[in-house]
Amino acid sequence: YQNIPTAVDLRSWRLKVDGHVQKPLELSMLELRAMPATEIVAVCQCSGNSRKFFVPRIMGGQWANGAMSNARWKGVSLKALLERAGVKAKATEVAFNGMDEGPMPTSPDFIKTLSADHAQDPDVILAYEMNGRPLPMLNGFPLRAVVPGWYATYWLKAIDHVQVYSE
Repeated sequence: YQNIPTAVDLRSWRLKVDGHVQKPLELSMLELRAMPATEIVAVCQCSGNSRKFFVPRIMGGQWANGAMSNARWKGVSLKALLERAGVKAKATEVAFNGMDEGPMPTSPDFIKTLSADHAQDPDVILAYEMNGRPLPMLNGFPLRAVVPGWYATYWLKAIDHVQVYSE
């Protein structure tokens, strides 16, 4: 059993941005939506797309073709959030953490990182809308990473924490 959020109360939910920054942030959805919005059309593809055809067979969901989708994403650029927090010199990685939990108490938290340079790419956004509507729960509500050109493992869902790491 995996503990995946099925409801989020936006009155209490906050996005935390901290770590190797000058000014840690805690932003509500209203505050995020008040920032300049970025929109991008991008394909989200599972890294296991076409795994069914691998020889020899490998573990994991046996996807055939089609473990991908294309959508118009709208949100705030990660770069803008990081600038607002004031990333300090010698930052190396930017980590995303979501509200999901592993299936067992001993399961490690699923956290994904981008290099600090890649996190500054203006096309990397934290999306709160998909195809002109609020992000659906199953697609990562209230906020998901959109990392064009990278596999879906980097498109973390239900994000509530962004942390900047240093050397």
